[in-house]
Amino acid sequence: MNQQKPLSLARLGGAGFALIANVIVGGLLGAAAYKYLHWDWALPVGILVGFVSGFYSMFRQLTVQ
Repeated sequence: MNQQKPLSLARLGGAGFALIANVIVGGLLGAAAYKYLHWDWALPVGILVGFVSGFYSMFRQLTVQ
């Protein structure tokens, strides 16, 4: 079994920041859609989409060597 090098703190911090930033951007886009398009479901869907895209981005950043 091959030993893997541990990830640096900078890579882990960057991935965590990207996750939080995606959730915030998704929430802001959902809030804008709620306000201007009058979609009642836009805010929760925006937060959920931001969360999912943040996790996807985080796993891609951490698996690329």
